[in-house]
Amino acid sequence: MYAVGDAGIVWHFDGKTWAQLAFPSDLRLVTVSCSPHGDVYITDLRGTLWKGNGKKWDVVCSVPLSIPFADSAWFDGTLWCANDYGMYVLEGNELVQAHMSKQHPVPADVAYHSHRIDVSPDGTTMLVCGRDGAAMLDANGWTILFSGMDLESS
Repeated sequence: MYAVGDAGIVWHFDGKTWAQLAFPSDLRLVTVSCSPHGDVYITDLRGTLWKGNGKKWDVVCSVPLSIPFADSAWFDGTLWCANDYGMYVLEGNELVQAHMSKQHPVPADVAYHSHRIDVSPDGTTMLVCGRDGAAMLDANGWTILFSGMDLESS
C-alpha cells in the first residue's frame, strides 16, 4: 500500500510497518495507483505521471492541466486518471483523453460524467461519476446509471 502527499512525500506500507520513500520531486503528489505487476503510478500537481517500484522513479509523461488529477485507478489492464475536466487513460507512454482512446474508447455520453473513479473491491467494475451523472464499466461494457442531462429534459 502506498500513500502520497505534499512536498513529494511517498509512504509505503509492507503489511507491518510504514516507511517513507525517497522521491525525485518536491511537488505535491495527488494520486497513487498500483498495477497488478507491482508498478506504482503517481500523479503530481502539474499533471506529471511517474512510474516506479519504490526505489526508482521515472517520468512517464506530462499532461498540461489547470487542475491536478483527483483520482487514478488501475482497471482492465489500464491506468485511468480523472479530474473535473474529464478522464484519461494510459496508452503506451501517453495519457490520452478517454473518449479518444484507441484501446479503451469511452463513449462521449460516458466521458461527460467521468470526473471521479472508483473500482469495486473484486476489480470487476469501475464506477465513474461527476456533477451530472454516473456510469459503470464491467464485462458487459459501459452502462449509464443516471444522467443529469436526461433529468433536465424530463
